[in-house]
Amino acid sequence: MRRGVTAADLRRALCNGLPPQGVRTAVGFLAHRLKEKLPAAPESVNPPQPPPAPPALIACAGPGEEHLFRPPVPWATTCGPCHREEQRAFWADALDRGDAAPEPPPWRERFAAFAEGGGAPGVGAEGGAP
Repeated sequence: MRRGVTAADLRRALCNGLPPQGVRTAVGFLAHRLKEKLPAAPESVNPPQPPPAPPALIACAGPGEEHLFRPPVPWATTCGPCHREEQRAFWADALDRGDAAPEPPPWRERFAAFAEGGGAPGVGAEGGAP
């Protein structure tokens, strides 16, 4: 396998043309088959590439004590916990300001409004998607 022989080639070398009278020793049989029946080694086998190096540690730009983290994407400047805290604060502020989208009505009210509008199935009362 290290020299690039596929599993199919190995199976063919070991299983094709088995002797009808059986074998005397399994070890001898395998040694003969692996030496004589396997295809020649490919001319150039590329060694597997090593995995890429992990990203360098950078200082988190978030609040609190200075700490280091490995960014999951190149543009990240805050670690996961600090990023989540920033997002919570942003959306809490947006809700307080009223910038967030209003909560949609429950499905029963939407269905009743749709039924009153006489729209076709799959199309909202305004003519768009529900």
